[in-house]
Amino acid sequence: VRDSEVIYGDNLSTKVDTINKFLEAAKIEIGDKTPAFISADVFAIICESVSDGQAIGQDLETVGMDIDYISPMIYPSHYANAAPKGYMANGVGQSINGVLFRDPDLRPYEVVYQTLIKCRDRLSKAENYKARVRPYLQDFTASYLPEGYFQNYGAEQVKQQIKAVYDAGYEEWILWDANNFYTEASLLKGN
Repeated sequence: VRDSEVIYGDNLSTKVDTINKFLEAAKIEIGDKTPAFISADVFAIICESVSDGQAIGQDLETVGMDIDYISPMIYPSHYANAAPKGYMANGVGQSINGVLFRDPDLRPYEVVYQTLIKCRDRLSKAENYKARVRPYLQDFTASYLPEGYFQNYGAEQVKQQIKAVYDAGYEEWILWDANNFYTEASLLKGN
């Protein structure tokens, strides 16, 4: 055993099983004893990629079996872009539901819509799935991305994502900005 190596034992549960067992226990301990909803924030990439979901322990088809909501964090800026170098750059981009996005931050409606369509399709085949889908949407500018691969997010970009949620057949969403500054104009009727 090397100093940097940690051994947790033999016959360990998978990451997926561990997370799902935790959520099941949370539902019993919290949700069944109080009038509380139990939700899990999940990486949106699990809607597209089974292998990524397995690697991080978030399996789309099972993570919502015992809870009320899952909230995929669908931030267009967080998908791979086609820049040759820089943050989230892989030189190719990200394929979502069969559509290649070379500059996903510039296409908020399409990224959110395709992610949720893929999510809906996969969950429609998951037997006894309980959780409702309530995605997180991006309300921040990802200026850390390479030049030409990000845009300033404001009311229009947020409205596009909200429209994509409804167009994909979902009814709820949450906005995210780490600094808690939200674009009020995106939420006002008539704007």
